[in-house]
Parts: sequence; C-alpha cells; structure tokens
Amino acid sequence: MATFRKLKSGKWQARVSRDGKEFSIGTFRTKKEAEIEAAKVEERIYYGQALNDRNMMFGDVVDEWIEDKRRNVKEPTYEQIETIVRLHIRPLFENKRILKIRRTEIKKWIQSYVDKVDDEGNPEYSYGSCLKYLSIMKSIFHFAVYELEVLEKSPADRLKVPVKDSTEKKEVVKYFTLTELNKLLDFMKDYKHQRFEGYPLYYMLMYFLSQSGLRISEALALRWTDLQGNQLNVERQTSRDNNNNLKVTTLKNTSSYRTIGLEADVIKELKKFKVIQNELILGNKSFIQNKDQIIFQNYLGNYLTPSTVREAIKKYCEKAGIEYKGTHVFRHTHAVLLLESGASLLYVSKRLGHKTIKTTADTYSAITQKIEEDELKKFATYTKR
Repeated sequence: MATFRKLKSGKWQARVSRDGKEFSIGTFRTKKEAEIEAAKVEERIYYGQALNDRNMMFGDVVDEWIEDKRRNVKEPTYEQIETIVRLHIRPLFENKRILKIRRTEIKKWIQSYVDKVDDEGNPEYSYGSCLKYLSIMKSIFHFAVYELEVLEKSPADRLKVPVKDSTEKKEVVKYFTLTELNKLLDFMKDYKHQRFEGYPLYYMLMYFLSQSGLRISEALALRWTDLQGNQLNVERQTSRDNNNNLKVTTLKNTSSYRTIGLEADVIKELKKFKVIQNELILGNKSFIQNKDQIIFQNYLGNYLTPSTVREAIKKYCEKAGIEYKGTHVFRHTHAVLLLESGASLLYVSKRLGHKTIKTTADTYSAITQKIEEDELKKFATYTKR
C-alpha cells in the first residue's frame, strides 16, 4: 500500500513497498499526482515488470543513450550526434530529473532555435538543423521509455519543428555558371604558387571537383589506386576528431560508396598532375610523398584540411574576380551542369551518391523546373499553329 506525506516545500512525497521494503518514488506538486504515479509503480511491481530508478537525471540517461549509439552507428555519425547533444541539449536539460521534464519545456526549447536570428535578421539555425535536434531529443526519450524503463511515455512524442512561415523561399542552391567556372579555372591554370609554382594543386582540385561532383571530404581522401582507367572508386572520406586531428573514415551511408566515370580530359589532366607530383617527390628533398599516396597532397606530404581548402579557394576566387560561394559550390555546379546538359535525375542522384532520388529532386527543384519550362517553350514553338 502506498503512503503519502506533505513536505515543508508544499510538495507531496510518495512511497511504495516492494519485498517488504518501503522506498520513495519521488516528489510531486499535488497529492493527486503522487497517487497516480504510485498506482503506476504498484502496477508494475504487481506484474513483475522492471522498476528502474525513476529519479534518474536526464544527463545520466543521455550518458547511457550515447554509449549505446557509439556501439551501433558509424564514427562520423556518432561524432555529429555527440556534438549536437553537448552543445544544444545538455546545457538546458543535463541537471533535470527526466521524470520532471515537461512537453512544454521541450516545445519552448526547440522554438528558441527556430526563433534565433543573426545580426542581419536571417535564421541562425536552418529548419534541417532544428529537425535534427528534435529527432535526437525524441530518440533519447524513446530510449528512456523502452530501454531504461524509467518513463511511462515520452513527452516528446509527436512534437514537430514549428515553421514560422510556410511561404518562405527555399534556400537557394549556390553554383557557378559555366562562364564563371571557366573564368576561375583559366585563372587557376596560369596562377603561380609561391613555394612550388609548377605544382598546380588547387587548379587540379577545383577542376576535379567540378567534373566529378565529389564531396570535399571524399576528394581529399582519394588515392591514386582509386583511379582505374577512366573509373574512380569512392570508398572513404576525411574527417576531424574533437581535437582537430585528421582521420580517414568510412562514408556516410551505403549509397555514398560508388564508382563513377571520368571524362577523357579529366583523366588527361590527372595524369599530367601525377607526373609533376612524382618529379617533385624524386627531385626535391623538401617535397615529401604522402604515405597513403593520396592524389591531393600538399608539399609536406600531408592531407589537406577542409578549413585550409576553404580559405585558399576564397582567396583565389577574390583574385579571379569570381564571387566566393563556399567549397560545396563545385558539387552543386557539377549537378546543375549535368542537368542542364540533359542528364536524368536518376543518373545525377547515383553519381552524387545521394541516398534517394528525392534528395536530388528536392535540392535541385528550382533548376529542374527551369529546364522543364525551357523544354516546354521549345515544344510550344515547334507545335505552334
């Protein structure tokens, strides 16, 4: 039989008996809440169900959840999850009892990210980021309910990321027009680097990215052995750990593993680049060969880092008189030029390593719509009476 007593704070403590011993199951705002919770616990005891620590702190639940994730997801995914939890979830909920976290608190928390804007009034967090944060929060509570059995139900169930304005324009995909791309590549081909002016590392990297559509992380992990004739095997990527140390890891998902064809001109440029690289390795003691024999190594034999590449490309764009649009611009440019040349969405999707064709269609919907309109105009002109 459960017992209840009112504390000096005004809250009610509930205690239940199991195996002849009485223990507290927590404190509650009202006696009615205490009675309801005690009844649930007594029912679990009666039916022999697991009765875990219902006073468990949210931080302790997260510790067990994240350890479970470490065992069951790939390392890059785990690192992304750990970062989100550390920066966006723990600060507010870490020291709260999980039983006391209300649905309204979670709604206010996710709303705060939706509402945050930068100095120019633009959203600081994208809808996709907010969706990811809420998804992780739901996963933590699902773990608490079904694995740890410290909750009867999740307060995050069926919560959605609020949309401020459904008529807001979709984020514009940034890409180079063919004219812009050629202008940048022409500049880079003639550019003389200070230390090894004959080593066209960034020209080759930009040209290759625009012709292959690889992610930067995938391109920086490529080895010469990945190139077989005109076929390129994509099977690893670079990443950084929490101490900013480089790691070569597996790819994001199974669809990211792919073999793509390269045009004859690209193969020709790669072969010329390899000859220059080998001549420098053999003829200059200060030019060191990378131990993995990667394609895009610097003169010290090291992997390039995304931050270094970003700063370099930004500088070269400014010198060439081209607007800097980020490092992902080459991937988008490759996709857009493929679509404009008449390639199918399915082909582009597989070449980019997208998980589904829907991802490709959603990303490049504005471009495909323009292409469709252009084709319809051609049809209308041809059939006009």
